[in-house]
Amino acid sequence: MLRTLENLRQKIADNAELLWLLPLFFVLLILAIPALPFIFIYAHLSDKKFQKDYKEYLARMNGTCFFYYNNRKSSFAYIREFLLPALPPSIQVVFVERREVDAGPDGKYLAKMLGDVKERKGFPYLLKIVDGQVLECSVNNQFYSIMIGRKPLSPLLDRINAFYNAT
Repeated sequence: MLRTLENLRQKIADNAELLWLLPLFFVLLILAIPALPFIFIYAHLSDKKFQKDYKEYLARMNGTCFFYYNNRKSSFAYIREFLLPALPPSIQVVFVERREVDAGPDGKYLAKMLGDVKERKGFPYLLKIVDGQVLECSVNNQFYSIMIGRKPLSPLLDRINAFYNAT
């Protein structure tokens, strides 16, 4: 019984040390409330500017083809060794590690294009910009069927080229 009372007293003492943080939190919250409208306005204007820049990027990159792949252990080496060398040099290759697009200054636009993919079927993804619109295609099933089955790469390359050559 004495030990239980001692534990209870210790818990109350520990929580009393944290109790002073509660008023501090409310003071900071009250001070931050007037800044919220400015934060929302800034976020809105930033998003509007990004959307404008993104549309300009799509117009500037019209006709560009992208091949997105990721660092999945089972396919990374196969893509690097066999598939990438077989792709036409006009295709821009985009490597995605976790959720990060490694593509330099255009990375934010490439990440948005990938984020806007409607049918999430898995990597690799084929994307093409046509008249300000991003066309998309996942070749996940066919790619893994060829890789796992050790089949010829030519049917996959035909499908990739057909997608990129279609308007």
